[in-house]
Amino acid sequence: MAQVQVASQYWDARLPWGPVLAALFPNHPRIAAVTTPSLYKPRPPFRTALRPARLSRVRALDDEVRAAAVEDLLRPYLFDDTALQRAVCDELRDPVSRPHIVEFGCRTGHWATPVLAARPDAVYHGFDTSEARVAVATCKLARQAPGGRTTFTAPLQLNTRAIGEALQGLRADFLLLPRFLQTVPLCTTDENRLHRVAFLALCRQLVRPGGRMFIVEDVYGESADEAAQLTRVSRDAFRARLIRDLERVRNRVRRIDPSLASGLARLPGDPRLLGELQDRVRPPGTSQILPLTAWRRIFEHLGFTYRTAQHDAQKQLFLFTVRC
Repeated sequence: MAQVQVASQYWDARLPWGPVLAALFPNHPRIAAVTTPSLYKPRPPFRTALRPARLSRVRALDDEVRAAAVEDLLRPYLFDDTALQRAVCDELRDPVSRPHIVEFGCRTGHWATPVLAARPDAVYHGFDTSEARVAVATCKLARQAPGGRTTFTAPLQLNTRAIGEALQGLRADFLLLPRFLQTVPLCTTDENRLHRVAFLALCRQLVRPGGRMFIVEDVYGESADEAAQLTRVSRDAFRARLIRDLERVRNRVRRIDPSLASGLARLPGDPRLLGELQDRVRPPGTSQILPLTAWRRIFEHLGFTYRTAQHDAQKQLFLFTVRC
Protein backbone atom coordinates (compact mmCIF):
# COMPACT_ATOMS: atom_id res chain seq x y z
CA MET A 1 0.00 0.00 0.00
CA ALA A 2 1.20 3.50 -0.76
CA GLN A 3 2.70 5.47 2.05
CA VAL A 4 0.54 8.58 1.85
CA GLN A 5 1.98 11.44 3.83
CA VAL A 6 0.70 15.02 3.96
CA ALA A 7 3.19 17.45 5.46
CA SER A 8 4.41 14.78 7.89
CA GLN A 9 0.93 14.00 9.29
CA TYR A 10 -1.11 10.86 8.74
CA TRP A 11 -4.74 9.85 9.12
CA ASP A 12 -6.62 11.15 12.15
CA ALA A 13 -10.20 9.99 12.65
CA ARG A 14 -11.14 13.02 14.77
CA LEU A 15 -10.83 15.65 12.05
CA PRO A 16 -13.73 17.67 10.60
CA TRP A 17 -13.54 16.66 6.94
CA GLY A 18 -14.62 13.05 7.51
CA PRO A 19 -18.25 13.25 6.34
CA VAL A 20 -17.32 14.86 3.03
CA LEU A 21 -14.46 12.52 2.22
CA ALA A 22 -16.34 9.47 3.46
CA ALA A 23 -19.16 10.39 1.07
CA LEU A 24 -16.70 10.63 -1.79
CA PHE A 25 -15.01 7.31 -0.90
CA PRO A 26 -17.71 5.39 1.00
CA ASN A 27 -16.11 1.95 0.80
CA HIS A 28 -12.76 2.71 2.35
CA PRO A 29 -12.61 2.12 6.14
CA ARG A 30 -9.62 4.39 6.76
CA ILE A 31 -11.11 7.48 5.17
CA ALA A 32 -12.79 9.03 8.18
CA ALA A 33 -10.86 12.25 7.68
CA VAL A 34 -7.51 13.68 6.73
CA THR A 35 -5.57 16.79 7.60
CA THR A 36 -3.38 18.88 5.33
CA PRO A 37 -1.61 21.31 7.66
CA SER A 38 0.30 24.26 6.28
CA LEU A 39 3.91 23.54 5.39
CA TYR A 40 5.04 26.77 6.95
CA LYS A 41 2.95 26.86 10.14
CA PRO A 42 2.23 23.24 11.14
CA ARG A 43 -0.80 22.90 13.35
CA PRO A 44 -2.10 20.02 15.46
CA PRO A 45 -5.11 18.05 14.19
CA PHE A 46 -8.53 19.54 14.81
CA ARG A 47 -10.33 18.15 17.83
CA THR A 48 -13.97 17.15 18.04
CA ALA A 49 -14.64 19.61 20.85
CA LEU A 50 -14.07 22.99 19.23
CA ARG A 51 -14.34 26.46 20.65
CA PRO A 52 -17.15 28.59 19.13
CA ALA A 53 -14.58 30.96 17.60
CA ARG A 54 -13.15 28.10 15.56
CA LEU A 55 -16.44 26.74 14.23
CA SER A 56 -16.56 29.19 11.32
CA ARG A 57 -13.11 28.05 10.17
CA VAL A 58 -14.16 24.40 10.34
CA ARG A 59 -17.29 25.14 8.30
CA ALA A 60 -15.14 26.95 5.74
CA LEU A 61 -12.81 23.95 5.51
CA ASP A 62 -15.80 21.67 5.07
CA ASP A 63 -17.10 23.82 2.19
CA GLU A 64 -13.64 23.86 0.57
CA VAL A 65 -13.39 20.07 0.69
CA ARG A 66 -16.89 19.70 -0.76
CA ALA A 67 -15.93 22.02 -3.61
CA ALA A 68 -12.71 20.04 -4.17
CA ALA A 69 -14.65 16.77 -4.20
CA VAL A 70 -17.09 18.12 -6.80
CA GLU A 71 -14.16 19.37 -8.88
CA ASP A 72 -12.62 15.90 -8.69
CA LEU A 73 -15.80 14.34 -10.05
CA LEU A 74 -16.28 16.82 -12.89
CA ARG A 75 -12.67 17.30 -14.05
CA PRO A 76 -12.43 14.09 -16.17
CA TYR A 77 -15.51 15.24 -18.10
CA LEU A 78 -14.08 18.68 -18.85
CA PHE A 79 -10.54 17.46 -19.56
CA ASP A 80 -9.99 14.02 -21.07
CA ASP A 81 -6.30 13.56 -20.25
CA THR A 82 -6.16 9.82 -20.89
CA ALA A 83 -4.12 9.97 -24.10
CA LEU A 84 -1.63 12.48 -22.70
CA GLN A 85 -1.27 10.51 -19.47
CA ARG A 86 -0.53 7.40 -21.49
CA ALA A 87 2.18 9.24 -23.44
CA VAL A 88 3.77 10.59 -20.24
CA CYS A 89 3.63 7.22 -18.48
CA ASP A 90 5.42 5.59 -21.43
CA GLU A 91 8.32 8.00 -20.92
CA LEU A 92 8.31 7.50 -17.16
CA ARG A 93 9.17 3.84 -17.73
CA ASP A 94 12.73 4.80 -18.70
CA PRO A 95 15.31 2.73 -16.77
CA VAL A 96 15.75 5.16 -13.85
CA SER A 97 16.03 3.45 -10.46
CA ARG A 98 13.51 4.80 -7.91
CA PRO A 99 12.83 8.01 -9.85
CA HIS A 100 11.93 11.18 -8.01
CA ILE A 101 8.76 12.64 -9.53
CA VAL A 102 7.62 16.16 -8.62
CA GLU A 103 4.25 17.57 -9.61
CA PHE A 104 3.26 21.21 -9.28
CA GLY A 105 -0.51 21.60 -9.31
CA CYS A 106 -1.32 18.05 -8.22
CA ARG A 107 -4.89 19.16 -7.39
CA THR A 108 -7.01 16.10 -6.53
CA GLY A 109 -4.59 13.49 -7.84
CA HIS A 110 -5.75 12.92 -11.43
CA TRP A 111 -2.17 12.67 -12.66
CA ALA A 112 -0.61 11.16 -9.53
CA THR A 113 -2.68 7.97 -9.77
CA PRO A 114 -1.63 6.83 -13.29
CA VAL A 115 1.94 8.05 -12.74
CA LEU A 116 2.37 5.94 -9.61
CA ALA A 117 0.70 2.99 -11.30
CA ALA A 118 3.29 3.24 -14.09
CA ARG A 119 6.20 3.64 -11.64
CA PRO A 120 5.28 1.97 -8.33
CA ASP A 121 8.92 2.33 -7.25
CA ALA A 122 8.84 6.13 -7.55
CA VAL A 123 9.27 8.73 -4.84
CA TYR A 124 6.50 11.23 -5.56
CA HIS A 125 6.16 14.79 -4.23
CA GLY A 126 2.94 16.64 -5.05
CA PHE A 127 2.51 20.38 -4.43
CA ASP A 128 -0.70 22.38 -4.63
CA THR A 129 -2.06 25.74 -3.56
CA SER A 130 -5.15 24.17 -1.94
CA GLU A 131 -5.22 22.09 1.24
CA ALA A 132 -8.72 20.86 0.40
CA ARG A 133 -7.71 19.46 -3.00
CA VAL A 134 -4.73 17.71 -1.43
CA ALA A 135 -7.04 16.14 1.16
CA VAL A 136 -9.09 14.59 -1.64
CA ALA A 137 -5.92 13.44 -3.46
CA THR A 138 -4.62 11.80 -0.30
CA CYS A 139 -7.85 9.86 0.16
CA LYS A 140 -7.85 8.69 -3.45
CA LEU A 141 -4.32 7.33 -3.25
CA ALA A 142 -4.97 5.63 0.08
CA ARG A 143 -7.99 3.91 -1.46
CA GLN A 144 -6.42 2.95 -4.77
CA ALA A 145 -2.94 2.18 -3.37
CA PRO A 146 -1.07 2.55 -6.68
CA GLY A 147 2.35 2.14 -5.02
CA GLY A 148 5.34 4.38 -4.50
CA ARG A 149 6.23 6.67 -1.61
CA THR A 150 4.02 9.70 -1.74
CA THR A 151 4.18 13.12 -0.09
CA PHE A 152 1.74 15.99 -0.60
CA THR A 153 2.43 19.56 0.48
CA ALA A 154 -0.08 22.40 0.62
CA PRO A 155 -0.56 25.29 0.44
CA LEU A 156 2.21 26.22 -1.97
CA GLN A 157 2.92 29.94 -2.28
CA LEU A 158 4.55 31.34 -5.40
CA ASN A 159 7.33 33.37 -3.83
CA THR A 160 11.03 32.64 -3.72
CA ARG A 161 11.22 32.07 0.04
CA ALA A 162 8.22 29.74 0.20
CA ILE A 163 9.36 27.74 -2.83
CA GLY A 164 12.82 27.34 -1.31
CA GLU A 165 11.37 26.12 1.98
CA ALA A 166 9.04 23.73 0.20
CA LEU A 167 11.67 22.14 -2.02
CA GLN A 168 14.49 21.97 0.58
CA GLY A 169 17.07 20.91 -1.97
CA LEU A 170 14.74 18.45 -3.72
CA ARG A 171 15.81 17.32 -7.21
CA ALA A 172 13.56 15.56 -9.71
CA ASP A 173 14.05 13.02 -12.48
CA PHE A 174 10.63 13.93 -13.87
CA LEU A 175 8.63 17.11 -13.30
CA LEU A 176 4.90 17.32 -14.05
CA LEU A 177 3.11 20.63 -14.66
CA PRO A 178 -0.50 19.79 -15.64
CA ARG A 179 -2.29 23.12 -16.26
CA PHE A 180 -0.31 24.74 -13.47
CA LEU A 181 1.66 27.33 -15.40
CA GLN A 182 -1.55 29.04 -16.52
CA THR A 183 -2.15 29.88 -12.84
CA VAL A 184 1.29 31.48 -12.46
CA PRO A 185 1.10 35.23 -13.29
CA LEU A 186 2.76 36.40 -16.48
CA CYS A 187 4.24 39.38 -14.64
CA THR A 188 4.28 40.75 -11.10
CA THR A 189 5.26 43.94 -9.32
CA ASP A 190 6.27 42.02 -6.18
CA GLU A 191 9.99 41.27 -6.42
CA ASN A 192 9.60 38.25 -4.15
CA ARG A 193 6.77 36.69 -6.17
CA LEU A 194 7.64 34.46 -9.10
CA HIS A 195 6.28 35.22 -12.54
CA ARG A 196 5.83 32.55 -15.19
CA VAL A 197 9.20 32.75 -16.93
CA ALA A 198 11.09 32.88 -13.60
CA PHE A 199 9.12 29.90 -12.31
CA LEU A 200 9.88 27.90 -15.45
CA ALA A 201 13.58 28.69 -15.06
CA LEU A 202 13.40 27.46 -11.46
CA CYS A 203 11.71 24.26 -12.64
CA ARG A 204 14.52 23.66 -15.11
CA GLN A 205 17.07 23.91 -12.28
CA LEU A 206 15.02 21.47 -10.22
CA VAL A 207 15.31 18.66 -12.81
CA ARG A 208 18.46 16.54 -12.90
CA PRO A 209 20.47 16.38 -16.15
CA GLY A 210 18.84 13.88 -18.50
CA GLY A 211 15.46 14.32 -16.83
CA ARG A 212 12.28 15.64 -18.37
CA MET A 213 9.58 18.21 -17.74
CA PHE A 214 6.03 17.44 -18.88
CA ILE A 215 3.94 20.57 -19.35
CA VAL A 216 0.24 20.21 -20.13
CA GLU A 217 -1.50 23.43 -21.14
CA ASP A 218 -4.63 24.73 -22.79
CA VAL A 219 -3.84 27.18 -25.58
CA TYR A 220 -5.75 30.22 -26.74
CA GLY A 221 -6.50 30.60 -30.42
CA GLU A 222 -4.16 32.68 -32.55
CA SER A 223 -7.17 34.76 -33.61
CA ALA A 224 -10.51 35.62 -32.07
CA ASP A 225 -12.30 33.27 -34.47
CA GLU A 226 -9.98 30.37 -33.66
CA ALA A 227 -10.35 31.03 -29.93
CA ALA A 228 -14.14 31.01 -30.21
CA GLN A 229 -14.06 27.77 -32.19
CA LEU A 230 -11.79 26.04 -29.65
CA THR A 231 -14.02 27.18 -26.81
CA ARG A 232 -17.16 25.97 -28.57
CA VAL A 233 -15.69 22.55 -29.37
CA SER A 234 -14.43 22.12 -25.81
CA ARG A 235 -17.82 23.09 -24.38
CA ASP A 236 -19.70 20.71 -26.69
CA ALA A 237 -17.38 17.83 -25.79
CA PHE A 238 -17.87 18.56 -22.07
CA ARG A 239 -21.65 18.49 -22.52
CA ALA A 240 -21.54 15.25 -24.50
CA ARG A 241 -19.37 13.44 -21.95
CA LEU A 242 -21.57 14.61 -19.06
CA ILE A 243 -24.85 13.63 -20.70
CA ARG A 244 -23.49 10.22 -21.65
CA ASP A 245 -22.70 9.50 -17.99
CA LEU A 246 -25.27 11.78 -16.34
CA GLU A 247 -26.96 9.32 -13.98
CA ARG A 248 -23.66 8.10 -12.60
CA VAL A 249 -22.49 11.68 -12.07
CA ARG A 250 -25.74 12.64 -10.32
CA ASN A 251 -25.54 9.66 -8.00
CA ARG A 252 -21.98 10.47 -6.98
CA VAL A 253 -22.58 14.22 -6.63
CA ARG A 254 -25.69 13.58 -4.52
CA ARG A 255 -23.49 12.27 -1.70
CA ILE A 256 -21.53 15.52 -1.59
CA ASP A 257 -23.80 18.30 -2.87
CA PRO A 258 -27.48 17.29 -3.10
CA SER A 259 -28.58 20.67 -4.50
CA LEU A 260 -26.10 20.41 -7.37
CA ALA A 261 -27.26 16.85 -8.06
CA SER A 262 -30.84 18.12 -8.40
CA GLY A 263 -29.68 20.90 -10.71
CA LEU A 264 -28.01 18.41 -13.04
CA ALA A 265 -31.48 17.35 -14.13
CA ARG A 266 -31.58 20.60 -16.16
CA LEU A 267 -28.98 19.21 -18.56
CA PRO A 268 -28.75 19.34 -21.52
CA GLY A 269 -31.27 22.15 -21.94
CA ASP A 270 -29.73 24.82 -19.66
CA PRO A 271 -26.51 26.30 -21.11
CA ARG A 272 -25.98 28.41 -17.97
CA LEU A 273 -25.67 25.26 -15.88
CA LEU A 274 -22.91 23.99 -18.14
CA GLY A 275 -21.01 27.23 -17.56
CA GLU A 276 -21.49 26.88 -13.80
CA LEU A 277 -20.09 23.34 -13.91
CA GLN A 278 -17.07 24.52 -15.89
CA ASP A 279 -16.48 27.20 -13.26
CA ARG A 280 -16.53 24.52 -10.57
CA VAL A 281 -13.54 22.89 -12.25
CA ARG A 282 -11.73 26.05 -13.37
CA PRO A 283 -12.96 29.16 -11.54
CA PRO A 284 -12.96 32.27 -13.75
CA GLY A 285 -10.04 34.62 -13.30
CA THR A 286 -7.64 31.97 -12.01
CA SER A 287 -5.92 31.18 -15.33
CA GLN A 288 -4.06 33.19 -17.96
CA ILE A 289 -4.09 31.07 -21.12
CA LEU A 290 -1.66 31.84 -23.94
CA PRO A 291 -1.66 31.05 -27.68
CA LEU A 292 0.70 28.36 -28.90
CA THR A 293 3.11 30.88 -30.45
CA ALA A 294 3.55 32.59 -27.06
CA TRP A 295 4.51 29.30 -25.40
CA ARG A 296 7.04 28.65 -28.14
CA ARG A 297 8.59 32.07 -27.63
CA ILE A 298 8.88 31.45 -23.88
CA PHE A 299 10.56 28.07 -24.39
CA GLU A 300 12.95 29.46 -26.98
CA HIS A 301 13.78 32.42 -24.70
CA LEU A 302 14.70 29.96 -21.93
CA GLY A 303 16.72 27.79 -24.32
CA PHE A 304 14.54 24.71 -23.81
CA THR A 305 14.86 21.66 -26.04
CA TYR A 306 11.28 20.49 -26.37
CA ARG A 307 8.74 18.71 -28.51
CA THR A 308 5.03 19.37 -28.86
CA ALA A 309 2.09 16.95 -29.00
CA GLN A 310 -1.50 18.03 -29.62
CA HIS A 311 -4.48 16.16 -28.21
CA ASP A 312 -6.29 14.28 -30.97
CA ALA A 313 -9.80 15.35 -29.92
CA GLN A 314 -9.30 18.39 -27.68
CA LYS A 315 -7.40 20.59 -30.10
CA GLN A 316 -6.80 23.30 -27.48
CA LEU A 317 -4.80 20.89 -25.31
CA PHE A 318 -1.03 20.41 -25.75
CA LEU A 319 1.72 18.40 -24.11
CA PHE A 320 5.19 19.97 -24.13
CA THR A 321 8.02 17.58 -23.26
CA VAL A 322 11.22 19.39 -22.26
CA ARG A 323 14.51 17.48 -22.24
CA CYS A 324 16.79 18.76 -19.48
